[in-house]
Amino acid sequence: MAGPERIEWRRSFPSRSLVTLAWYILSAALAVGLVRGLFADEPSVLPSGASNPLAALPLWTVFLAALGAVPFVLAVARRPRVGANHFALTVRPGWIRTLVLPWSRVAQVTLMEIGGERYLLVRLRAGLDRTGTNPAWLDQNVIRELSKTPSKRASGFDVAVRLRDFVGGPDGQLAALAAFAPDQVLIANHLNPSRG
Repeated sequence: MAGPERIEWRRSFPSRSLVTLAWYILSAALAVGLVRGLFADEPSVLPSGASNPLAALPLWTVFLAALGAVPFVLAVARRPRVGANHFALTVRPGWIRTLVLPWSRVAQVTLMEIGGERYLLVRLRAGLDRTGTNPAWLDQNVIRELSKTPSKRASGFDVAVRLRDFVGGPDGQLAALAAFAPDQVLIANHLNPSRG
């Protein structure tokens, strides 16, 4: 989505999130079926007259399986997002929350390939300006994954987004962001040009 006031990268079909959700549903269904098979015949009251906690186990397993599905459903419903206007860069690296990063805080926006996968990396300026949203631990899942790679090419960056979650060529995506970024923001493309 683009216009004179703002742009937003088009998101790809959430196939990876749907496959993960399908695997979770299959695993949870097997676990619920196993627990029901083992404990469905348990009496609710023991011969001593006390309540039998094992009788409620199938119900609790269904409840926990449904609760465990919430992050997977949210990963399908709340896809990663990258957008920009003349005030800020807007990034949702995962499903938790959307970060509004004013351009005055953004030092660098870079496309980089690490471990065979392409990423958008954002480095924030260190300073007193604390406007916008500060990336928290939950917002930095992707950057933490990158910090575990042997190359350490993503060190010093604050936020990362996987490019596979978006459609379009990386050159066009970066050019769209650069059109809204002020001159003091370093825009760099460190992708291999042969892969397009």
